[in-house]
Amino acid sequence: KDRPESAEYDRFAYLVKLFADHDYDEAKIREYCPFLVQDVLFNSLLVQAGRDLAEIARLLDEDPAPFEEGAKKTARAINEKLWDEDHGVYLDLDLVAGRRIRVLFSPNLTPLYAGVPDEDRARRMVEVLETASFGLTDEDIVPVPSDDRLGFGFSPVQYWRGPVWININWFLMHGLRRYGYEEQADRLRQTIVRLCRDEGFFEYFDPSTGMGHGSDLFSWTAALLIDVLAENG
Repeated sequence: KDRPESAEYDRFAYLVKLFADHDYDEAKIREYCPFLVQDVLFNSLLVQAGRDLAEIARLLDEDPAPFEEGAKKTARAINEKLWDEDHGVYLDLDLVAGRRIRVLFSPNLTPLYAGVPDEDRARRMVEVLETASFGLTDEDIVPVPSDDRLGFGFSPVQYWRGPVWININWFLMHGLRRYGYEEQADRLRQTIVRLCRDEGFFEYFDPSTGMGHGSDLFSWTAALLIDVLAENG
């Protein structure tokens, strides 16, 4: 019950065969593949990675400009192509259909981590986090689920259909701090510590009960707890 349904695995297998049939040639794959998505999370992490590499370059007396320019270019593209004014978040872009994918899930909010939105857009994104969809201010539930609690495909235990993932909450915690939302960031920090303390280092957690699911000795859960605990020395 925790894993995707058979129909989803069929789609994964179809894509693997499609890639193999085209010799894993990216140009051919882009030409024939029915699943081409410009992803909010991937591109947000690309922005922050560029900025981090620029900082490393400065420490090594190397030229940070190529990394800074790459990060700026990607951030600009995210703002121009993925921001959705109606929803107040960034949405993935379906390149085949030529339209944004109007489904809310927590990675839509990770541009906060990379400092992509301006202050007004950041405020609107925090407002989305505080709705019943993600429950950031609800003391009776575990924020932030991977999928919209009110969405048609939500499941509290099925892989990426709703469970709480520590890594996404970690990104959002740092993003909220970046924009000065300390109270909200502290809520996520407390969530990360409490889930690991009470349940263990599980792969993901039920957003209603906090119960752990998936692998029970998951390395990034443990690693990010260490990072969170190290925040205050």
